[in-house]
Amino acid sequence: MGRNLLANGRGRWLAFLASVVVAAAALHAQGNDARCCAENAAEKPPSAQPSPAPAPKIASPAEAELLAASAPVAARDVPFALPPGVAPEEGLQVKTIWAARAISVMFPEITTIGGHRQDPLPWHPNGLAIDVMIPNHNTEAGIELGNQIAGLALANAKRWGVIHVIWRQGFYPGIGAPSWTADYGNETANHYDHVHIATNGGGYPTGKETYFIGSMRPMPDN
Repeated sequence: MGRNLLANGRGRWLAFLASVVVAAAALHAQGNDARCCAENAAEKPPSAQPSPAPAPKIASPAEAELLAASAPVAARDVPFALPPGVAPEEGLQVKTIWAARAISVMFPEITTIGGHRQDPLPWHPNGLAIDVMIPNHNTEAGIELGNQIAGLALANAKRWGVIHVIWRQGFYPGIGAPSWTADYGNETANHYDHVHIATNGGGYPTGKETYFIGSMRPMPDN
């Protein structure tokens, strides 16, 4: 029964996350349009004849995905310590473990998270990054799931030490404006089948750390 209650709670929380992402993306887009129009109006000289109203700008699906994934998502403090998740933790630093455990708890649909491995870039070899594999990543549900996970990581960028997130060719700094990555020729290299999350590490674990959604602290010595 307890497991069912927890599963139901997760479902309600994920539904809440999705609604916040959509609302935040809409507000962000409206704010950009308002600034754009105000700036254009200031640059144009007064005219005797009123100009026709411009056609409304419609965001492309790619732009909508970029907004959704970079939108701030409220983080919920789960009162229990986060257990080890689906990510192998050997070779990972503490803030990377923290993010991986939180994602495993908040998103039970995720069954594979890659971590430490050899790579030309420093993130994975130094235990600073995880790859959250998205099931059915080309479907509408898969894209929404990836957006939620990317949004959750960015919302917790300060506490989890998130340096950047990469998802569907979108590059999202922990702090700053998103941009697009180059086309590297396949779905995995372009991050269409997984969300890449890199942290500033925080050092390697001692085995005495306890992880919560909102905090991390060492266990007391016996």
